[in-house]
Amino acid sequence: MTTLFDGITAELEAALAGRVHRPGSVGYRESLARIFFPDASRRNPPCVVHPRDTAEVATAMRIVSAGGGRVTVRGGGLSSTCVDDSAVLMDLSVHLTGIDARDGHVRVQGGATVGAVLEALNGTGRVIPVGIVGLAGFGLATRGGVGYLTRSAGLTIDHLVEVELVRPDGEVVRLDADSTGTEADLWWAVRGCAPSFGVVTAAELRTVAQGPVHIDRAVVELDALADYFAVAPTLPRHSTMGAVLGFADEDGEPALLVYTACRGSRATDLAEAREATDSVVAGCSRPPRFRSQTAGRYLSGLPEFALPGPGGTDPPPIRAPGPATSSERGHFFGKSVFVGPTLGPDIADGLRDAIAAAPTRACRIDFQHTGGALADVDDASTAFWGRGGEWNVPLNAIWSDDDATERCETWARAALDVLAADTLGVYSVELRPGLAETEREIEAAFGGNLERLRDLRDRIDPGRVLGVLPL
Repeated sequence: MTTLFDGITAELEAALAGRVHRPGSVGYRESLARIFFPDASRRNPPCVVHPRDTAEVATAMRIVSAGGGRVTVRGGGLSSTCVDDSAVLMDLSVHLTGIDARDGHVRVQGGATVGAVLEALNGTGRVIPVGIVGLAGFGLATRGGVGYLTRSAGLTIDHLVEVELVRPDGEVVRLDADSTGTEADLWWAVRGCAPSFGVVTAAELRTVAQGPVHIDRAVVELDALADYFAVAPTLPRHSTMGAVLGFADEDGEPALLVYTACRGSRATDLAEAREATDSVVAGCSRPPRFRSQTAGRYLSGLPEFALPGPGGTDPPPIRAPGPATSSERGHFFGKSVFVGPTLGPDIADGLRDAIAAAPTRACRIDFQHTGGALADVDDASTAFWGRGGEWNVPLNAIWSDDDATERCETWARAALDVLAADTLGVYSVELRPGLAETEREIEAAFGGNLERLRDLRDRIDPGRVLGVLPL
């Protein structure tokens, strides 16, 4: 493998002088230091490429493909699979970050984050629906994009108008609703599974009108969880009621954060959202530990989707990593499943026991409220699967002590088992290769679309240049 990549790296250096960085170089170190996912940041790819434009991405892909190598891509840097020890790292975040908004659309280069897109739209009164973290890039966004506007506006991928994709063989294609033949198949595939088929170097998306989003937060006891499961699905599309099971501090007991986000601006919309939160709070055995109502600009002006600290102290925003060493970054093991509106008291009891047994106080179980517009698109119309879900449930084990790895991963899998009977699908952003459950999770992530995706992958990437990604 070392000999293989020595040759590929030399060819890349000859073709892309100054944009190829070997281990130990400043460019190499800086690319890895900015990877958000802790374990990915510790990996050691054979080299890092900083392409300046689509043509250079295509050149790099042709060289790696012809040499029998593999590639991973770093856009936002949040993916667990964006770095691999046996693949060239294509870092788009250095140069390919341009954003151009006009006429109700926004065109974005592949290394820009969704937060940067929203900042570029600031002042226009328009947004694109994205996840709950502005750091995400198009590797994650093109696999779905679940967030506060999903119930009212759909997923990020539902707003794609055009995608510029560099295939594994280096061919550049522009995909849209008018594409035909193999390119039509790719247009279907990139909306839910783009990283397995090429490098997204640019995308155009429709924007939607959006004023301030109104947020109602309440921190309550765990006995409110069953009421939360009953109330959230009754909300109109203008509002989403998310929740977090977790810990506010190192010493406290676990609690439930109810996070209601209302996209509507009419007094009746706000009243409906507030009454839903009131209903969950009223069913709790104790008064809320914290309650706050605010409004802000989507996305950066909203409170973090995390339990407030003691006294209602706002949790620090999630930021891109700085100069911290890998040993200070800790560890993360995540799963994410779509569940239907069938969660009830028995599931609530099981999840209460699970969070109480969490091996660290950083562990958490989130409920990202979906439903609504998510189901307006059929499962087979794009590669994304799980349109019938009422919630996306990210379950995150987070720890700093290396000796806690087995304990934390075991906890995460056991907690996920509580949701097994109600699980409709797996969110592909948390798929990882090489685990005992990987194949089963791939089948759940892509469901009835999996056979078509694999047939297309065999045509587009027979050499598995993008073979690090599970599919």
